[in-house]
Amino acid sequence: MADMLGNALSALTSYQRALATTSHNIANADTEGYSRQRVDFATRVPQQMGDLSIGSGVTLSDVRRVYDEFAGQQLRSASGAFSQLDNYYQLASQLDNTLSDSELGLSAALSDFYDSVQNLANDPASLSARQLLLSEAESLSGRFSQFASQLDTLDTDINNRIQASVNDINDLAGQVAKINSSIAEAQGKFGSVPGDLLDQRDQALLKLNELVNISTVEQDDGSVNVFIGNGQSLVLGEKSNSLHTVRSAFEADRLEVSTSTSETGIISDVINGGSLGASLSFRDGLLSDTRNELGRIASAVASSLNDQNAAGLDLYGQRGSAIFAQPAPTAIAATTNDGDATIAASLNDVSALDGRNIAMRFDGTNWQFNDAGTGQSLSNWTGSGTAADPFVIDGVSISLSGSVVAGDRFLVKPTESASANLTVVMSDPAQLAAAAATRSGASSANTGSASISETLVVDPNHPNLTDAVSISFLDASTYSINGAGSYSYAPGEAITINGNTVTITGTPAASDVFSITENTGASGDNRNMLAMADVESLGILSGGSASVKDAVSGLVGDIAVATRSAELNRDAQQNLLTQAQATVESISGVNLDEEASNLLKFQQAYQAAAQAASVANQLFQSLIGAIS
Repeated sequence: MADMLGNALSALTSYQRALATTSHNIANADTEGYSRQRVDFATRVPQQMGDLSIGSGVTLSDVRRVYDEFAGQQLRSASGAFSQLDNYYQLASQLDNTLSDSELGLSAALSDFYDSVQNLANDPASLSARQLLLSEAESLSGRFSQFASQLDTLDTDINNRIQASVNDINDLAGQVAKINSSIAEAQGKFGSVPGDLLDQRDQALLKLNELVNISTVEQDDGSVNVFIGNGQSLVLGEKSNSLHTVRSAFEADRLEVSTSTSETGIISDVINGGSLGASLSFRDGLLSDTRNELGRIASAVASSLNDQNAAGLDLYGQRGSAIFAQPAPTAIAATTNDGDATIAASLNDVSALDGRNIAMRFDGTNWQFNDAGTGQSLSNWTGSGTAADPFVIDGVSISLSGSVVAGDRFLVKPTESASANLTVVMSDPAQLAAAAATRSGASSANTGSASISETLVVDPNHPNLTDAVSISFLDASTYSINGAGSYSYAPGEAITINGNTVTITGTPAASDVFSITENTGASGDNRNMLAMADVESLGILSGGSASVKDAVSGLVGDIAVATRSAELNRDAQQNLLTQAQATVESISGVNLDEEASNLLKFQQAYQAAAQAASVANQLFQSLIGAIS
């Protein structure tokens, strides 16, 4: 009877705990990250009675969570990748919408401006057409400024995202460290860890991996160490190490991620994965490239239009003045420099601009130039850095003054601020130079069949551009210029003099004379304005191989491709994430039908054990009654 009662009581205890576990599963059916728990039963050590072994009941050997480590790792990886791609796509979409709008985008703004140039070319003496062109120039300047402002807004948004991500990472790292402490304590006291603690830690690690790519190493006491970047520790057992946001040494409004409160601990360039990695890679990649390329286009627009206007004559008979202020590069000395050197930069050759930022460092003896974005070493520089012999690299002249000491750093941004600084400086529409600066002519006394083309100004800055030039033929195959020299004549071959180019075709006779003179009194001439209308398609960038139109199409196209690619990758990753979630749910999720079945099974077993205990009690009472 004692054996029977002991067996029944062990069953009552075990099934009561099984019922409690089942009810716990039911209660947490909708708890995020909860893994269902299962009870394992085992027989007690039997009692030996002579040659017989009599069972002594049941015991609850384990209450364990149903969890697959591999499936959990797959979910963590898929979730982190989706978070990264989703955040990147959101940012890229904003950038795409800013520049590709059919009515307010970059292409539309330039198209409207060049339409007004063509309109003036059609009526070069019209003051209203001239005023319209200046108005469109103001609008173009305003659009570039607005684009720059929108990129600044996006930059501010990224700063906010970085700060929020760092705060969340620190909170989650602290949670993991606390849970590690509880797990290590449970492991030490009881030799096992409650499944709920493991679920809480796994959920914290999942959310942490959505913010930044992490790696984990499990310790003997059940705790896990968490690392980010190139092995920087975030959690070591029961201790968490906080991340910080610090201001860049070159830009006060740019946040960097650091393991300390100073610039020495910056790890932004090694952080990857998760929403934080996406924010950093987008800012330092697509956003920075877009800002630089937009500035390169603005610089090219200002330079090419100013040069072309200088190649003509305005309504006052004067050489055309600048329409736009030429944006200057940005040059910054690091706030951590020990020397007192200041840096200045100016544009040297717009066609050599390539849109990259230049990092400079002095090692005590030599200068080092690197691509600020990729870190690639640059060797295409000349000069010594003085005002008389400036450094020249990527179309920029750089000079320093003051003392430089080893370790001093500088950053040059040739085009980053050009879009924001593109402003119209011309206010008088009569100063628009529609007429060409020079014209050609043939003497009325010529007897040959040769003719001369209109002049083409190829160097508006030539000091003798408008000086009178006389081309006199000595015979049908040779000519002199201003009475000097003897040059071979080839029909249709370009003749370049004082920044002007002409071609003579046909057969000249001896003593035939052709001239190049200043184009005075030519208010109806539209040659220079026609040339200005063609500037958009001229090869003035990338060493003469790309036009402004090409650059705009390339910029808008690259952003569209990057955005579409991010969208497709995000959607593909969403499917992988859904599959990973389904796999984990199928293994660890609570099935209410199954739990209801277990509840009924354990309830019946509990009731049967209670009945067995009641029978044992009755038998015991009967025995006591018989003895007494």
